[in-house]
Amino acid sequence: MTIQTANSLFDNGTLADLYKAGFLSEKIFLYREIYLWINAQIFARGISKNRAVFEAQEFFDRDQRTIWRALNNFEDEEVLS
Repeated sequence: MTIQTANSLFDNGTLADLYKAGFLSEKIFLYREIYLWINAQIFARGISKNRAVFEAQEFFDRDQRTIWRALNNFEDEEVLS
């Protein structure tokens, strides 16, 4: 799933509805928040992706694997081409 798709589903309430119905776990919301936070740090502060991941570990109190997993879940499909 791309971040654009996730944002669209979040904005129109579909993600919340799917969560309430039991089709999604709360991880989708955490992963989206992590992805957006890291991209905001990279853009606003001009830091590297690795540095942002390191800082996200502390900010979200999660291990590095979880942070990378969140980033990989929302990578653009064109990057793989």
